[in-house]
Amino acid sequence: MSLLEVKNLSIMFGGLCAVDDFNLSVEKGELIAVIGPNGAGKTTIFNMLTGIYRPTSGSISLDGENLVGLKPYQFAKKGITRTFQNIRLFSNATVADNVKMAHTLHNDQGLLKCLLRLPSMRRSERALDEKVMELLDRLGLADKADLLAKNLPYGDQRRLEIARALMTEPKLLLLDEPVAGMITAEMEDMAKLVPQIRKDFGITIILIEHHMNFVMPIADRIKVLDFGRTIAEGIPETVQKDPKVIEAYLGGGYTKNGNAGS
Repeated sequence: MSLLEVKNLSIMFGGLCAVDDFNLSVEKGELIAVIGPNGAGKTTIFNMLTGIYRPTSGSISLDGENLVGLKPYQFAKKGITRTFQNIRLFSNATVADNVKMAHTLHNDQGLLKCLLRLPSMRRSERALDEKVMELLDRLGLADKADLLAKNLPYGDQRRLEIARALMTEPKLLLLDEPVAGMITAEMEDMAKLVPQIRKDFGITIILIEHHMNFVMPIADRIKVLDFGRTIAEGIPETVQKDPKVIEAYLGGGYTKNGNAGS
């Protein structure tokens, strides 16, 4: 059984079909990219895969369980978590506290234990602190644990958002344009980090992007969207040469360095 099965997923906004008949099967451990020019429907798909939007039709199954109709927090509890194109950190909280907040998804400590500060509660807090620091260390942020999130460099803010998502112990990690707004050096670092996360955490990843040069070396398979419809899919080498893909990116301002314009 595939980890994720998306079948005939469509969504309408008024009379506009934003995504039409999207299908995707993802095996455990895969790194899949969904690409396309700006406005192609990529983030809309992520919003359906995380319960923010309810599809007009179609199904979303994780480990054989249909998730359509669940709330976003329930999608997260089932094992799907995400980052956002526009960074959504708690800017006035520390780096460590940003990651700790994600632990509330699995927190089983009752109110009484918290109020009485029972030994089990103190042990849980120590274990949580250790887990947070281990995670920050693995993402290269341990030395910044006490900084406010808003004071981090942009690339580190992206890393922190990923660390926070990983703290929920997901089965499936969705990365929404992880290199948006990055300079070349930051993009190169992220291109190394994403496959390393997959390897180190044994996690399945779907990412959406319009930077083809970022996606091509790291993705196992690629699906290409244009105006809400899939126009190509396959291994990177095949997709990159597809005439429909080239036409879609030329129409979106495809540049010589492999990036789509805004």
